[in-house]
Amino acid sequence: MVFGISGVALPPGETLWHLIAAPEEDGGWKFETIDGVDVRKDGYSLGIRWGRIVGFHDGCNGCGFDDELPSGAPDRMLVCTLQACPERPNDILFGRFAYGSPEMEVNGERLILTLPGHRAELVRASRD
Repeated sequence: MVFGISGVALPPGETLWHLIAAPEEDGGWKFETIDGVDVRKDGYSLGIRWGRIVGFHDGCNGCGFDDELPSGAPDRMLVCTLQACPERPNDILFGRFAYGSPEMEVNGERLILTLPGHRAELVRASRD
């Protein structure tokens, strides 16, 4: 009965197991700095599930990785909205992390992403 009741109260796509066992970095995160550059106004964000980037928003388009692929398909297919957007100076900084496989570490209220020679700091995205 507990599982039936909690199933109704869970966020869409979540399971009780995920809420209990998920890594602490799972959820939505907004970029604050990348390589020391303040990028808050650019609107960059990531979604993480089971410790892996599953989607991102580049301030203009939203993208997600589809892991449910037929056999013979690439490892992960990227599906994005197709709004025409002007390129911005910090897009290259953001792309390193959105398309890469950064190391992740939760440090207090921040998520620290690192790639060789690069570092980003993120905060939890609010559910407004």
